[in-house]
Amino acid sequence: PRIPRRIIALRLPWWPTERLVHHRPEARTHPFVTTGESRNRLVITAANPRAIRSGLTPGMPLADARAIVPDVVVHPSDPTADALALERLGRWTDRFTPRVMPDGVDTIFLDIAGCARLFAGEKSLLASLRAALEDFGLTARLALADTPGAAWALAHHGAGDPAVVPANAGPSGLMEALAELPVAALRLSPEVADGLVSFGLDRIRTLSVMESAKLIRRFGVEPVRRLQQALGQVDEPIIPLRPLPPREAQRAFAEPISTPSDIRAAVDGLLDDLCLELSRSGEGARRLHLVCHRVDGDRRSLTIGTSRPLRRKKPLMGLFAEKLEQVEPGFGIDEITLATDVVETIDEVQGGWGGNDEAGRMVTLSGGHRAADEEELADLLDRLGNRFGFGRIGQPVPQQSWLPERAAFHESGSQPASAADWPEDRRRPLRLLSPPEPVEVVRPESGDPSPADRGEKTHAAGSGSPCHGLQGFRRRGRFHQLRMAEGPERLECEWWREDAPSRDYYLVEDEAGGRYWLFREGGGGSVAMSRWFLHGVFG
Repeated sequence: PRIPRRIIALRLPWWPTERLVHHRPEARTHPFVTTGESRNRLVITAANPRAIRSGLTPGMPLADARAIVPDVVVHPSDPTADALALERLGRWTDRFTPRVMPDGVDTIFLDIAGCARLFAGEKSLLASLRAALEDFGLTARLALADTPGAAWALAHHGAGDPAVVPANAGPSGLMEALAELPVAALRLSPEVADGLVSFGLDRIRTLSVMESAKLIRRFGVEPVRRLQQALGQVDEPIIPLRPLPPREAQRAFAEPISTPSDIRAAVDGLLDDLCLELSRSGEGARRLHLVCHRVDGDRRSLTIGTSRPLRRKKPLMGLFAEKLEQVEPGFGIDEITLATDVVETIDEVQGGWGGNDEAGRMVTLSGGHRAADEEELADLLDRLGNRFGFGRIGQPVPQQSWLPERAAFHESGSQPASAADWPEDRRRPLRLLSPPEPVEVVRPESGDPSPADRGEKTHAAGSGSPCHGLQGFRRRGRFHQLRMAEGPERLECEWWREDAPSRDYYLVEDEAGGRYWLFREGGGGSVAMSRWFLHGVFG
């Protein structure tokens, strides 16, 4: 037979402020609030009991709060950090039951079915849980019932603490415990709850006598579903927190450690164990989590990611070394866990091997240098990704287009892209100008004043010269005398595009040794009358 569910709703009414007391000790003796921005002004998002008693409430502008309580302690709100801290507390409560689920911003559900006997009964388990939370400096309200909905309602709106509904009470027993609670205790959205109250349906007992069809027609399915969940008529699952990853290494210490050197040495040993396990399974880690368990029950965690599957200790230790200073040991760390939750298979690649001939040795050396360069690049990407975020790292990726400005696009991510290969049979400049710069091309037979007439150094260059009849070009007021030119190379846009005329490209070199990539637009026309542009610079 199925074991009846017994759900504890653990509510932390002052969670956003109480979790910060360790960082702001003055909050123990002063009004303390967290603030966030709303409509271009700072407003209170949470307040501790001292602040509430002084007249400060959530939603109040910070300027008004300072006028009422000048010495109020202020800290920026961080909902993400609140949620992560609540999850860490939820993982700590797994010593009471493995079925734990954080809910919302200040509640944790614990399904203790079958676990109460380990604590000599439900009453003793509740007392142990409360005592442990008080040791952490946390204020808690506890409720125990057969359904999550009923336990949540009693923890948030009930009079007793702890509020306990006897086991196997059934829908009638649960309704008796919830009858006088406000309809907001059913976890309704504010709009639905206000609508019910405006119709005089302000207590849960008033909903129980209404026909479901009428409620649904007027207020939607939410109040009916929530009431049925609270009474156990519709099942509401408890989704436990994801267990820690199976590939992990752990160290427990007889005496707590707190110095940076001891923490680093412990991480070094954990990496030895984890890398050995990954090597045996033929896998590499893509993301690793380091969790430090402190003697005060708190946890500090670090996370690193890699751009490719990795199981080499040295680069992994380098990534952790940049973050270890963020670990706050408090009164000491008695246990450290290193785990990976994202792994991939590593394909073993031999860098190169050769026989006794010189060619074999050259292949080996070339392959070894190439592999070393790839590893160094991957290590650099890992460091940059962990410092700035992997989403901010990108690379140029080739795509099928003859026009240089369309031949590549920028792709985020550090993994090799699955795209067309870079063409190897065409010489292209390392630097493309965007947009191409207009230049003036000079020909000997142009009829214009020659560069020599302008006092510029020139050399004779006829149409039969290596410069293809081009004497030079003028860019930004400076004349470049050409020594040689290669071309033309005709490039045209795709047939379905008509926004770019054909181009004739020339690779030219001036007397100073500078190499440039010129093109004339339109192609096929007169060289003298064509529009010329500088599109790239070599070197």
